[in-house]
Amino acid sequence: MDQEETIQFFRDDHQKLKDVISKLTEFKMNTDKIQGSWTVKDILAHISAWNWEIITQAELVLAGKKPWYTYKTEAEFNEEAVKSRESWSAEKIISEWYESFDVLISKLEGFSEGEWNFELDEEWPEGGKVSVSSIFGYRYHDEGHEGGHARIIRDYFAL
Repeated sequence: MDQEETIQFFRDDHQKLKDVISKLTEFKMNTDKIQGSWTVKDILAHISAWNWEIITQAELVLAGKKPWYTYKTEAEFNEEAVKSRESWSAEKIISEWYESFDVLISKLEGFSEGEWNFELDEEWPEGGKVSVSSIFGYRYHDEGHEGGHARIIRDYFAL
């Protein structure tokens, strides 16, 4: 996927989650454990943390450094991200989610062609070169990160 296609993919994926979230009450977002021990609020906290993190990881790659998640699991990051936001209100979580997405899109739009195509001499554990563009290539349940979680939430609540 080229840079423009990636930006549109992220926008479409974000809209899927926005559409699902708009159908939920704050009570439902805070109480139903729909993915392991995570509520919808926790899922949004997780997504926000990852939005910030992939920005940081793309910057590391541009600096010639290997992303941490090429050599360790994501479980600890996920747990820490959700735990650090557990006392936040749903409103604050949603606000951060929107902000993190807006900054992510701005970052995506700001890469030069050379930056977008920049590769390290490192490979992902599952294969393929570590590059700025590959940082944004993650798929979850055959969709983007937000779209994959949107599907789980939509299915759980039969929306």
